[in-house]
Amino acid sequence: MIVFLNGKYFEADEARISLFDGGYLYGDGMFETLRTYAGRPFDLPGHLARLSRNLEALGYAYRPDAGEIMAVLEELAARNGLADADARCRLTVSRGGDPADPLPLAEHGDLPPTVSIFMTPLPAALAKWQREGIAVLSMGAGFHRGDFPELKTLNYLTTVTALRRAHAAGCQEALLVDGESRVLEGATSNVFLAEAGALATPPLELGLLAGRTRDMVMSLASADGLVCREAPVALSDLRRADEIFLCGSVKEIVPVVAVDGAPVGDGAPGPITSRLQKRYRRGVLDALGGGGGG
Repeated sequence: MIVFLNGKYFEADEARISLFDGGYLYGDGMFETLRTYAGRPFDLPGHLARLSRNLEALGYAYRPDAGEIMAVLEELAARNGLADADARCRLTVSRGGDPADPLPLAEHGDLPPTVSIFMTPLPAALAKWQREGIAVLSMGAGFHRGDFPELKTLNYLTTVTALRRAHAAGCQEALLVDGESRVLEGATSNVFLAEAGALATPPLELGLLAGRTRDMVMSLASADGLVCREAPVALSDLRRADEIFLCGSVKEIVPVVAVDGAPVGDGAPGPITSRLQKRYRRGVLDALGGGGGG
């Protein structure tokens, strides 16, 4: 695999960052994950706008240049044999470091950042998950996002641990829940439920990430004549839901067919989820000018 790091391309096993990098030492950094379709990135401006807002919030001087990032993505797709494929891309920006000042408290915004990008094929099971649905496992309150839940930072220990526990239990995603048993989000996704023909998704003020795909799904639902509201969703509400689905930039829309071992609805993907899946994919292809991979 060829990766991009600080303006150069490397074999993945040759790429190195400083021991004093702020991302390594303190989780001081941001990232964006996006998807390419037949080598073309979808919603790149939206991802870079969110990344820029996050960088500003934490005092970084660096801002990603859309033209430069696009050129890197095209080069990585070509070098990794993904120019005609759908792929997953991750862009990471972390605080540069100085051995003379391992914990910079002043003028830290001007430290040269570490900027990396890599691109990998989509998970082999994703198409099956989209078609047949997945099982999810709810976590205790200790696994929800901590400080700065609205920022996509490198502090992902709780969510990664939740995801590993879910996988160990035979589930493909973990649900993060707050101290009042309200569902917040998935470890790597946002959550929607359908009941009586209407959609609900947890509101951002509860402490969750404003996913790019979440916004798009809400717009698609509205355009399709579906009522879609932001409202607290209790774990008990999931047991009564007709349908549940997750969404994210790479996974698009994935049905949930079981929560904590109990079936959702009749245990199969529902009609609202299937309809939104088709509308989302059509919107992607329209935005990219038609075509697209699998």
